[in-house]
Amino acid sequence: MSFDSREFSIAQGIPVRLYRFHRGVTLWLYCTADRNIELGVQTFRSVLGGISDSGIQQTGDAKSDGLTITAPASLDVVQPFRAFPPSDPIGLSVFDMHYGDTEARLAGSYRISSVGFPALDRCKIKCVTRDSEMGEPGLLDAYMRTCTAVLGDRRCKVDLESYRVDLSIDSRNGLSVFSSDLSDYPAGWFTGGYVAWAVGGGEFDRRFIDRHISNELQLLGGTVGIPPAAQLRAYPGCDFLASTCHSKFGNSLNNRGIPHLQLDSPFDGNQVW
Repeated sequence: MSFDSREFSIAQGIPVRLYRFHRGVTLWLYCTADRNIELGVQTFRSVLGGISDSGIQQTGDAKSDGLTITAPASLDVVQPFRAFPPSDPIGLSVFDMHYGDTEARLAGSYRISSVGFPALDRCKIKCVTRDSEMGEPGLLDAYMRTCTAVLGDRRCKVDLESYRVDLSIDSRNGLSVFSSDLSDYPAGWFTGGYVAWAVGGGEFDRRFIDRHISNELQLLGGTVGIPPAAQLRAYPGCDFLASTCHSKFGNSLNNRGIPHLQLDSPFDGNQVW
């Protein structure tokens, strides 16, 4: 029978919900059934203890149409949220099907916004719809002395890979990492930049650098979640001043700031401007 036939039948429907979490090429597949479900070449695993959600909502307000999933705290997809949230979003596609069929209908597309652990053995995964992201205001270019581009983006055009430094961690203290590979760089070279390390599937987690002194990188959020034997990639930072853009990256032609902007404001009440 087709999905619609079972859906509208009186007693022939055996509904199963499928959850496909994804980050890049890494997938976490779960189902509400009491056994694994094969769909194409993918296997959606049954969850010991059960997995459920608050229900698909379509109220017309995208911000109110979120989804909360309740599952065991041992669920693989939530483990990265225990120490520090992943650097890249984890998406979620929800499918509905009936047991014994091979047809699954997409019920909703979401992104994990937060994970809570209300009990030792349970977690709650709060997800927001993709539509809600469209209503978020974007950044605006302001009339200012500093550059409004992000270092390394399509407007900045600096190739950060050419400035990347591979590090081996010599030691750490919970707040900073120390590496002798930094000794050749002046203090502050990496301030405002970030470090990245591989987490599998071609994906990298990142931690921003709050301060760089000698062979120390002080990280925003500390070293929690960074594997002891991780090989770090360090990328330099920028203070977005025209002088730094020219001396550090040779990129003054792409600097979007106005370095000679007058410091006095025409709106400060002074009649002489």
